[in-house]
Order: sequence, then structure tokens, then C-alpha cells
Amino acid sequence: MPQPLKIKIFMDADPGRVEEQINAFIASASSITIIKTETVITAVAEKPNEGTRPCIVVTIWYEPPASDRERPGFRVG
Repeated sequence: MPQPLKIKIFMDADPGRVEEQINAFIASASSITIIKTETVITAVAEKPNEGTRPCIVVTIWYEPPASDRERPGFRVG
């Protein structure tokens, strides 16, 4: 049975920091399969009753690595 998708969310006001976070995640993950990505720019308040600031949110849906037994066509010899 396939495993459910996992979700990783990255969020920051600085595009460079979001890029660094995503690159670090991809480099540290072994053999994941990215299924979908979504990017949104929104406004976020740091503290109640304060103004908002723009924020970039990137969501990645991915499949973790599957064991050999879960792969299509796997056979025990």
C-alpha cells in the first residue's frame, strides 16, 4: 500500500532565505519524489496589534523513499 504524501512548508519574508531553506531540505532528503509545489505571497503579523509584513510561503507535497518491496515490479528471487 502506498504511503500517504508528506508536506513541508517554508515561510519567510526574504526570498533568499526561503530558497536556502528549500535547497537545504532537498539536499538532506534522500530519494524523495516531489509531487506538487505551491507558492503564495501573504501578509503576516509578527505580534498582535502590529502591522503586517509580506511573507513568502512555499508548500511542497512529497513522497518519502519507498522500500524495494513497495516498488512496482519488485520480486523476491
